[in-house]
Amino acid sequence: MNFKELFNPRTIAVIGANESEGFGGAVCKNLKNDIDDDNRVYYVNPKRDMLFGKICYHSIKDIPVDIDLLIISVNKKLVINVLKEGKEKGAKAAVVFASGFSETGKLEDTLLEKEMYKIADELDITILGPNCAGFSNYINGINAFAFLSEKRERRGNIGIVSQSGMIALSLIDNQYPKFSYNISCGNANGLKIHDIINFLVEDKDTKVIGLYIDGIKDLAEFEKAIKNAYNKRKQVVLIKSGSNDRTKIITKIHTGSDEKFTDEEFNKLITQYSVIRCMDLEEFIYTISCVSCYDRLPHGNRIASINLSGGEAAIVGEVSYKFAFNFPSFNEKVTGELKEKLPEYANISNPLDMTVSLSYDVEKFSNTLESIMVQDDIDMVVIGYTLLNHIDDPCIYYMIEAIKRTKEILKDKIKPIFILSFMSNTRNQKIIDKLTELGIVVLPSPYYGFKVIENLIKLA
Repeated sequence: MNFKELFNPRTIAVIGANESEGFGGAVCKNLKNDIDDDNRVYYVNPKRDMLFGKICYHSIKDIPVDIDLLIISVNKKLVINVLKEGKEKGAKAAVVFASGFSETGKLEDTLLEKEMYKIADELDITILGPNCAGFSNYINGINAFAFLSEKRERRGNIGIVSQSGMIALSLIDNQYPKFSYNISCGNANGLKIHDIINFLVEDKDTKVIGLYIDGIKDLAEFEKAIKNAYNKRKQVVLIKSGSNDRTKIITKIHTGSDEKFTDEEFNKLITQYSVIRCMDLEEFIYTISCVSCYDRLPHGNRIASINLSGGEAAIVGEVSYKFAFNFPSFNEKVTGELKEKLPEYANISNPLDMTVSLSYDVEKFSNTLESIMVQDDIDMVVIGYTLLNHIDDPCIYYMIEAIKRTKEILKDKIKPIFILSFMSNTRNQKIIDKLTELGIVVLPSPYYGFKVIENLIKLA
């Protein structure tokens, strides 16, 4: 497998490059934004002489340098010829956007895909796709992706492999996950899912591997890959479609999935290697973000819940009751300190209504956190606070300073802290970044938030 030429190429040719909307235009814009070097990216389109102020070559053979990676944005019937021409320029890898191959279920389309892979093997060209949206390498700044998104810092330690291009895009557009790689693999009949997992396992910049899977072509090889991840302590989190007859039909149409094992067999397999299976993107995004962010996960199910209001404390009690969590009573020391700090009408219980007043006092809030943290039968602290996009009330700034102070005092005795939102909102990116630097994730609304914590406890 030519992973270096695929995911970290020196030179790239975009075949079917253009300035219009669609894959060919989007990938050119993405590459142009990230690679400021005219000697690395080359455009090919027989109908254009210039693109984005640069020469557009009519043929691959006209490019004056050798090419590592072909990004092929042309009709499926032209792909094989492009591969042959690319080989003459030294190409070792190709991204194939075109759909309409084996996923259609038609014999002629399946045969065309097999012929494409056969030729690619003969030419020693590694193919990502077809029916994919490309990839983004955030470590080296190579955005060979077929959809446009807001330009902002996304570099992190999460490696994504998704058979769906739109799901890969949804992850990129979310405020939270920070990536090493985000790879859309489409039909995954050439470069298979297990191949990319193994690549990410060996990648020093990847800590957690997130998968969206329609279908697994080779279960034995997939097992080897997740076992490899388990042995190298790279956590795998996934969404796997096809658990019922309805989604089996959808996934077969989407990427040609046709599995020979049951969902029960799959669940039994991944459980052996501590793989976390999520039901939807909300659960998935926050699970991978927590694994990415926290150096230490909760080592038990005992929660100290502190909230800014009684209504929020009650919601925590209601929702958490559906999960196997414990809320130990605060010990005499903590109870005594809280009675001194809180208004006389405050009820000292867990979940706690600390009233909003405590959140404005850095020293008092820090002291409270410190006392709770050192209580032996507490495994984590969940702070109830709904982070909005526009910050009018400054209490979050005081709480951040108090958390900082607590971490400095307790050092290695610190236990995981989560912020639990009570509604899903667009959240203030600067605050998210400040909390992430402190090793804290702002969880979604309570049901999802507690589901994510439940996932994390399984990993400790």
